[in-house]
Amino acid sequence: MSGEQGESVLVAIGRLEGKMDSLISMQHRFETKLDLHDKRLRDLENHKSYSLGVAAAVGSCVSLIFSYIWNKQL
Repeated sequence: MSGEQGESVLVAIGRLEGKMDSLISMQHRFETKLDLHDKRLRDLENHKSYSLGVAAAVGSCVSLIFSYIWNKQL
């Protein structure tokens, strides 16, 4: 291999290393963003479950109160 070919191979390898570093960096950013989205989604799901539980409890209490009042009047 002549000196010029060796240099071009080294330049190509350097470019590939640079591209690989860039891809690894992008992969890390996407993983971080995905983790943040997962946390936000989990928080929303937990809040929804909590809200539905509270709504069910309130509905049950209101139903019991109305049935007690309704039965008292009869």
